[in-house]
Amino acid sequence: MLKETINFFDEIFEIENGLPSIYSDIFFAKDNKSLYLGEVNKAMYKDTSINKLYNVEFVPDYMVPKLANPDLFTVKKVSHVRGYAAYLADFSDVDSYLKNQFKSNAKTIKRYVNRLESCFNINYKLYYGRIDRQEYEFVMNALEKMKEKRFDQREDQDQSLSYWDHTYKIAFDLINNKRASLFVIYDEQKPIEISLNYHFNGILYSSNSSYDIDYSKFGLGHVEIYKQIEWCIANNHSVFEMGRGDLEYKRRWSNLIYNYEYHLIYQKKYLGAKLYSGILENLLKLKAFLKSKNVPIYWQRIKSATKIKQKSHKEFEHKFIIEIITDGAFRHKNMPIDRQSESISFLKKLLYDFAYSNIEHISGIEVFEIEKNRSYLIKGQTQIQKITVIT
Repeated sequence: MLKETINFFDEIFEIENGLPSIYSDIFFAKDNKSLYLGEVNKAMYKDTSINKLYNVEFVPDYMVPKLANPDLFTVKKVSHVRGYAAYLADFSDVDSYLKNQFKSNAKTIKRYVNRLESCFNINYKLYYGRIDRQEYEFVMNALEKMKEKRFDQREDQDQSLSYWDHTYKIAFDLINNKRASLFVIYDEQKPIEISLNYHFNGILYSSNSSYDIDYSKFGLGHVEIYKQIEWCIANNHSVFEMGRGDLEYKRRWSNLIYNYEYHLIYQKKYLGAKLYSGILENLLKLKAFLKSKNVPIYWQRIKSATKIKQKSHKEFEHKFIIEIITDGAFRHKNMPIDRQSESISFLKKLLYDFAYSNIEHISGIEVFEIEKNRSYLIKGQTQIQKITVIT
């Protein structure tokens, strides 16, 4: 028997006219609105291989794909993992969505946005429909480095990096054809948060995102989602899609929590495919059950525990003692150090945390070395911190 496995979600977002030929069109389950109309000849689609089973993975259940020839084929559906999205059609602006979703905690999200813009010279840019090769390479390389550093910090692996070459290859043309975009938060000219998105008929899918961990205090992930939803509502995108992965921030932002499905499709008159699909259906249900009980997570932890861990950058990170001192104790006469100097790059996170806590613009904060490679002062308008390196 022939079996063809299709990743429905990836194909419709990453490939122009990527609807698998077994389907003719897609409707939005919420209002039966057409999301995609297939070519006319798909209505006459017939598979000449009778002994074939289609295993269509990752079909979000808020999308309803119609079989091109329902008289010839039958379909079994099996629920899989959960997915997360924001449905925006009922909202006129991002703040109304924020208030509806976060209630009294909406101010916390706005505080992240306001604090970031108060402390740095922030600008936002969405590359959609036009990006030159040099800028594309610069932003994508920055995103890759952010992801590597972020997951090294977590002592974890980012699965998206395993197929990064594929992503890097396809995204440039997709951006210039308005099938993808790059959203970037810049501090001056430096990217500090980047999201690679795919677009499909009014749906923006935030596929790959990361941020500069030195700015972690500022909740850049929340700022990114806030700004992208703002763009979606202003540009007639009714869904901000966050994909699969049961993460706390996705649950908080999503008003559309759905299931991904497997679709097992075969010709009605082929008994062998029917029997095989029944076996596969039960295996998929078992897999979904084990996943619901977090068995794959426990198994991964066991495997990780048995491996000899390679040294990560965390073993070489500095540790500090942080003290608040009074103005009267400030007697240092050295010139301040350039904040961009590589010699104090290890202090950047502390410097940015200081800006966040004191709501001060970075331009008004000075750094002094009081004992070479050992102790430093971070001086703002209202507070001074002494930083002592202990490792």
